[in-house]
Amino acid sequence: MKNKRNLLTLFFIIFAVKAFAQFEISAELRPRFELNNGFGSVPALDSEPTAYVTQRSRLNLTFNESKYRFYASLQDIRNWGDEDVASGSGAFANSASFGIHQFWAEFNISSHAVIKLGRQEFKYDDQRLLSTRNWNQYGQSYDAVLFSRKKNNWQFDLAVSYNNDNMKGEAAGFGSNTFDVDPITRRLRTLNFIYLKKQISNSWSVSSTALLTGYQKEKLSSTTYLMATYGLFTEYKNKGLEGRMNLYGQSGKSQKGMDVNAFMFTAEASWRKGKIRPGIGIDVLSGNDGSNTDPGYKTTEHAFDVFYGVRYARYGFMNQYVVPSSTLGGGLVDIYPQLHFYASQKSRFTIDYHFFSLQQKVKDPKNPELFLSGSLGSELDLVWHYNFSKELFTTVGFSYYFTNDTFASVKKIDPEKIGTPYFAYVMLTFKPVLFRSGK
Repeated sequence: MKNKRNLLTLFFIIFAVKAFAQFEISAELRPRFELNNGFGSVPALDSEPTAYVTQRSRLNLTFNESKYRFYASLQDIRNWGDEDVASGSGAFANSASFGIHQFWAEFNISSHAVIKLGRQEFKYDDQRLLSTRNWNQYGQSYDAVLFSRKKNNWQFDLAVSYNNDNMKGEAAGFGSNTFDVDPITRRLRTLNFIYLKKQISNSWSVSSTALLTGYQKEKLSSTTYLMATYGLFTEYKNKGLEGRMNLYGQSGKSQKGMDVNAFMFTAEASWRKGKIRPGIGIDVLSGNDGSNTDPGYKTTEHAFDVFYGVRYARYGFMNQYVVPSSTLGGGLVDIYPQLHFYASQKSRFTIDYHFFSLQQKVKDPKNPELFLSGSLGSELDLVWHYNFSKELFTTVGFSYYFTNDTFASVKKIDPEKIGTPYFAYVMLTFKPVLFRSGK
């Protein structure tokens, strides 16, 4: 605790003597009450919903000068009541809940180009490949070096990273080149990407991303499996009409060392008329065809992995489909009509309905000679947003999953033993600016 106070005191001293530059202190407080009976899991028939409150607390420091920018986001993530230190009076504390979400410096190397170094967020296009995963209270950030250049409606970004979880070496005592890997945990060795975007007009843009990721083979192994993800994204916005489309492929080596040949296709369109915006979309994540007996096919991974892309906002708020194994490697097709109703400038309702199905044939785990039916059931998502002010807003949501036998099979549970999957939450977000000074 003393070290934390000293760190914050140092920040304030540094920024106070730099009063001639732009300096801002902001915060974020985001408590969320959740009633969970199947979020990211399958409830048993006799299960009771779990109620709990999670909270994100962030303190953000921004410092701007003509030649560089500095940003730090310190955060505490907790469940109310999860503290591990108790006193005789019943008061609680937590020994390890404080961390760094972002901590980077950005240097201007020309009037159009910058280099950003440190822990930072990556958020591109509609976040299907690189996202902040903002639904998670802890969010998502990356340790990397980023070069970015923007000029004449073009944007070019290049990011590189290399990760180790320790500095323990051999006899020399430094320079270990392996992770101490938990066998059930995916450890990212390297993340690199090139992003190129062209703003063709005020309404239309096209971008391309080439992503190279590497995962360590196994515990104490120097082998890294590299996988490439590459493709195009386009977006169109004109008055009330909006449309987006992604087409991406994957090749290289999977985290199990298998060859990869997979793809992702998404398309969505909506149109606002008055207070309503109806829309429809489709997501296709390729999978493995269980009926294909070709030896070459069976030794290749055909299930697309979205890696660092957002899940919650795309594949249903029940969070049932997050990795390829969520459908036993059979891929996913998600067709979703949606409706936005703008009750006022402060209030908005959203209704999404997801029709889920397998992209490929999947063998029945109980009877491998048969294949599962394609439908995975459906999901209803209801959300209400209300803005009290620019700094304070709330979100209320309710989701319900309509299960079937195929859903039960891919989740490896008896259909007769599945309960009623639903999830509800109330989230309050407060993001004030506590202090601002400068030019």
